Amino acid sequence: MNSRGRFWIASMLVTGALILAACGGGGGGGGGGGNLTVTTDGENLAFAPTSLTVAAGSQVSLTFNNTSTAQQHNWVLVNGGDDLANQVDDASLDAGPPNYLPSGSADVIAATDMLQPGGSGSITFTAPAAGTYTFLCTYPAHYAGGMKGTLTVQ
Repeated sequence: MNSRGRFWIASMLVTGALILAACGGGGGGGGGGGNLTVTTDGENLAFAPTSLTVAAGSQVSLTFNNTSTAQQHNWVLVNGGDDLANQVDDASLDAGPPNYLPSGSADVIAATDMLQPGGSGSITFTAPAAGTYTFLCTYPAHYAGGMKGTLTVQ
C-alpha cells in the first residue's frame, strides 16, 4: 500500500475515534450532563441501562422509551436511595392513576408521565449534589418487582 492510502486510512481512523469520543456514552452517562436515554427491557420489569452517571449541577435531558408492548411505565428519580424510593412507591398507590405519582413531593427530583406501551417521554432536570440516587417505576408492583436503577452524581 502506498503512503497516500496509509494516510487516508489513518485519517479515517482518527476521524472515527474523534466522532465516537464526542458522542460520549449516551445511555450510561459519561460523568457530564447532556442527553441520556433509558428504555424498558422489553416485557421484563427492568430498565436498560440500570446505572447512569452525571455531573453534579449539570443540566440533564432524559428520554424514556417504554418498549413494552403490554405494560405502562414511568421513570421517577427520587432524592435519595432505596428507603426513600420505598416511601415514594407507597405514596404512589394513594396518588393513583393516571401517573401513580404523589404530586408536589420534595422526595421526587424528576419524573416522566406514565407512558403507554410503546410510548416515549422526555424530561429535563438539574442533577442534584454528588451521591447515589434511585430511579424507579411507580406503576403498582413494578418497583417491588425490581424495576429500579441508580443515578450516580459525581
